[in-house]
Amino acid sequence: MNQMQKTLVALVGLLLVAGGVALFAYKGVYEKDEKTAQKKAQDEHLFATGAEGRTRDAGAATVEFVKLTVTTAGETTVLERASGEQWRITSPVKAKIDPLVVDGVVSQLQTARFKTTLDGEATDAELKTYGLDTPSFSVEAEALVDGTIRKVSLEGGIENPFDGTIYMRKDGSRVVHMAEGGVRWSVAKTTFDLREKDLFVIDEPKVERFSLKTKTNDWELVRGEDKLWRLTRPEATLADTVTVQAVLGTIRGERATAFPGEPTEERLKALGFDAPIASATFVLSSGEVKVKLAMPPGDAGSVLFAVREDADGRVLAQVNATARTAFDRNAMELRDKSLIPFARQNVTKIVLSTPGSPEVIVERESADASIEGWNVTAPKPGKAKGYRIATTLWMLSAIKAGSVVIDKPDAKMIETYGLDAKQGRTIRLFGPAGAELAMMTLGKELIGKAGSSYAIGARKAIVEIDSSKFNELPWTADELLDVPAADAGP
Repeated sequence: MNQMQKTLVALVGLLLVAGGVALFAYKGVYEKDEKTAQKKAQDEHLFATGAEGRTRDAGAATVEFVKLTVTTAGETTVLERASGEQWRITSPVKAKIDPLVVDGVVSQLQTARFKTTLDGEATDAELKTYGLDTPSFSVEAEALVDGTIRKVSLEGGIENPFDGTIYMRKDGSRVVHMAEGGVRWSVAKTTFDLREKDLFVIDEPKVERFSLKTKTNDWELVRGEDKLWRLTRPEATLADTVTVQAVLGTIRGERATAFPGEPTEERLKALGFDAPIASATFVLSSGEVKVKLAMPPGDAGSVLFAVREDADGRVLAQVNATARTAFDRNAMELRDKSLIPFARQNVTKIVLSTPGSPEVIVERESADASIEGWNVTAPKPGKAKGYRIATTLWMLSAIKAGSVVIDKPDAKMIETYGLDAKQGRTIRLFGPAGAELAMMTLGKELIGKAGSSYAIGARKAIVEIDSSKFNELPWTADELLDVPAADAGP
């Protein structure tokens, strides 16, 4: 073997030794450290997905929680859901969940980590010291991790008074971890905490009909295609949509304060539901919701119960006494306070009458026509000023009836207050197919009260109104005609 061959053999030997050293370093050190780091990352998480040590190229795991069993103060609540579905409480009752509370539990399980881990395994005596022999709360969670079920069991003990952390253990291990105190407040929930407490949640935009009956009130509201609310009983009239929305908002704000058990017929009768103090029905595009309020026989009014019934079943709850006020509203509160309630978008014809002058009539082809589609048709034809019509309708809809002077006036009283055809100025509004939508008459001014006049509107009662804006209305055809500047005259 010559010198060159000897050199090549030595070089190959060195390469083999270097490769062996590298392999040993990878297998014995790097790979071991990597596994240790992965295990540490998993151990630090409350709920380890098994993908904590993945490389970035592998991507994050897909995690979907499907079951939670939460035990607090000796009370166990089970929540379940099918993949892609909503959570439901399945034990100890079947009920809807409070999404914010449940989301808080799931969020803690997914993101929270243990702050530190105590050395070694705890003895029975040490577990007792940490409050882990009889945990104050526990959570068993199941999740689909990349399609495979993964489970974890967590138990919480007492609080460390030094820094507010809590002692915890995982999957029955004797290894004790320390977690931030916030974990307890987010995870340790009772059945009441986890239940939906917004008993009167109603999707207001979908409500089509709303009726109420109490000892003193009995009315029904219907929402038309124009999205305006109307009373159908005790009288047919336009309702004040803002007020109705406020009433529904107040009702929605009432929450359950306790759940006294399943709504059995026996229990409902014992709580007074055979003679409810209020019954309400909400008809939505998605179904019907019925609500009843009741007090136990002989109760002085301190305890109020409610039962809600919809497509998901019945729910019985105790509620605040304020719920009674939220529901027991008088129809007068709901009425549109306008002198002549009407929907501006439905008006297709306006007739203005002033004693001694010809009637002024403006019309448009349909309720869908734009404001540019208005035309004066009497006493002389021509294109109308659309903006003046829009302003006129807005002013008329904004007029509110003041105090009632005479509720049911006779012909003599109408003449006395200047509201007859010979003295009063009248406005009539018509809708599609010539239906009269509203009519009002303006009479004499009040003596000693400038800017106020007598008027008759939808209620057919003589009332006081602020008439200061009435003189701004276009009472003549010339004020409404859109006459080009060249034809306006000198």
